[in-house]
Amino acid sequence: MKTHKRTIALFVALAFLSLLHATTMPLRADQAPAASATAVPADEQAPGFIEEEGYGSAPVKKSVVPIILIGLGVAALAAVLVLVVLKTSYDIVGKWNVNNTIWSLGAVALIFSGSKTSGTITLEKYIDTGTYTVDGKNVHFEFKAAGYNYNWVYDGKFDGKDKISGSVTYYVNNAVSSTGTFTASRVASAAGNAAAPMGGQVALELK
Repeated sequence: MKTHKRTIALFVALAFLSLLHATTMPLRADQAPAASATAVPADEQAPGFIEEEGYGSAPVKKSVVPIILIGLGVAALAAVLVLVVLKTSYDIVGKWNVNNTIWSLGAVALIFSGSKTSGTITLEKYIDTGTYTVDGKNVHFEFKAAGYNYNWVYDGKFDGKDKISGSVTYYVNNAVSSTGTFTASRVASAAGNAAAPMGGQVALELK
């Protein structure tokens, strides 16, 4: 997907530069304005020629097509840059401390491994694992422990490159047990070992 976006960006940039170059090139001889059909066969016709030259022809209007093409090229290039550059500027890969309003554990460390757009999750000191996806600023991730009947589901947005916040839902037997909000902050290290199921903790009901 990243390769396709870069290819499209390069194509649009080259097309824009080609249009810009084409609009600045001089007209070919066969496209230039036609010369006056009036000839000057003799000296006695010179005054009439001067008169015609001064008053006979109207100024040639400039075409607005080059300006329109340049405007379209700039708009297309800007749109591609927004999609390619800004959309991939947030990187979730690494270790994050996550707090939510459902559990009473304090911060729990989640390690995101993969690419900027998708990958897997492990938890420090817990056996829970899961997956994540990132679309621009939007983040979705969920995790559970194998063999247990619960699931934690998070949906949020980046509040900066090192902050995420949003909503969390705790499911038991595929039914909503609790809902709340969460915040996450990036930390330096991404090391950790799993030890116990997150489901062993009591989920607090929101009042």
